[in-house]
Amino acid sequence: MKETAMHSSRSTQRLVTIPMLAAVAFILQYLEFPVPLMPSFLKLDFSTLPALIGGLMYGPVAGIIVEVLKNALHMLFKNTDGLLIGELANVVAGASFIFPAVFMQRLGQGKKGFMTGLALGTLLMSVVMALANAFFLLPAYAALYQMPMDQLLSTFGANSVWGLVLYGIVPFNIFKGAVLSLVAYPVYVKLGSRMGPRATN
Repeated sequence: MKETAMHSSRSTQRLVTIPMLAAVAFILQYLEFPVPLMPSFLKLDFSTLPALIGGLMYGPVAGIIVEVLKNALHMLFKNTDGLLIGELANVVAGASFIFPAVFMQRLGQGKKGFMTGLALGTLLMSVVMALANAFFLLPAYAALYQMPMDQLLSTFGANSVWGLVLYGIVPFNIFKGAVLSLVAYPVYVKLGSRMGPRATN
């Protein structure tokens, strides 16, 4: 009976916490800023951190749910062109970063596992976003804006898709992953004991 009550309490806590983290992440999305020497459409924000915390508390799927909810709010309240490409890209990038970080932390159950996961998350996010932009996201933008790919690339100062990917998108995601990791690790060290039984030191 006591075990059932504890399970029910944790389920209720999860139902409340995940939307709350998504709301915080949505607010953090407003605080985006450009990165020097990077293409202008790539902007850095810290909205992945609440999703990462959600993942550490309740598992990687919960972190990805936070990412989806955050981008649903972004689509409803901030998206001005009505296109889903930016939100889709954000979900894919966030999920690629969060899943390895949370999985390795749970596998290693500690700081070393989390550090390894953050490094793997940065690497996976960089690779996934390189392929996603080259084969889907950039062509989708060009098609939806009814713009030749050469013209789209010229607006970003690039001569080819892979030139933009290798010299813009990949460095940006490596930088983004490194910055997120530098912030996430001390947060984990400070709050790890409050993030549930699997988020141990």
